[in-house]
Parts: sequence; structure tokens; C-alpha cells
Amino acid sequence: MNGITLLIIIVFVGYFYNNKYPQSNKNLIYFGIGCTIFLTFLYFMNYQQGFVYKMAKNVKDIQNQPLHTSIPDFNPTINSHNVKYQIANKQGLRCPNCRNPIMLEDIKSYKMSYIVPIDQGGTNDTNNLKLICPTCYQFRSS
Repeated sequence: MNGITLLIIIVFVGYFYNNKYPQSNKNLIYFGIGCTIFLTFLYFMNYQQGFVYKMAKNVKDIQNQPLHTSIPDFNPTINSHNVKYQIANKQGLRCPNCRNPIMLEDIKSYKMSYIVPIDQGGTNDTNNLKLICPTCYQFRSS
């Protein structure tokens, strides 16, 4: 009910503002589209709340899953002899700094870096390595 009251107030303010300072039809159409989007959002939050929360959860889950799960013919055992491929697979084929996807065809340009630097107590182990994109490496080194 508060949302509808707010929308009514906004519409009246818009109406009186339009009477005092006439707007073009383009602005009135944008205002109408905004009101429609607000009413749709209000409807979904009041009557379809389970649907909205399920959609938000699905979006969050998709963004958190590894990128290679959406590639149908990706086989992580191919090229497993190369440490960069193993690290990229462990990271879900995403740069840990900027979360951009790691392109397998360009993996030679990606740089390996320590998660915890050796001088700060990190181990010289593959579990302490991360694969970062050239842009993040450039920002880190400058």
C-alpha cells in the first residue's frame, strides 16, 4: 500500500510539474514507462515474492559457478600436464582479481602469481599459485 501511495504522489508531482513546465512527449513516455516498471516491480514483490527470490538466487548461483560448466565439450583432463591449465581450472576459469573469464586460447599471456607471497610466509606450492590476467598483472606491477 505504501508503494501505491508513493506512486500516486509521484504522479501528482509529475502532473503539476508538467503543467507548470511543459515537457516533450518523449519525457512523458519515459515517465509512463518508469511508472509501469515500478508497478510491475511492486506487483512481483507483493504477490510473487517466492518467484523473485528464486530468480535472484539463480542469478547469484550462476555467477558463482565456474565458467567451464557452461562449456559443453570442456574436459579438464586435457592439457592437465600444464600447471597453468590446472590453476585455471581450480579458479573456475576466472581471474581471481577482476573475475573476468580466462580464455584458454590465450592462456600463455596469463601470469602466475603467489596467493601469499613467499616473503610473507607463503609456500612454494601449486596450491599457493593463482593465474591472473595481463591487465591485473600490469596493475599489480605498476
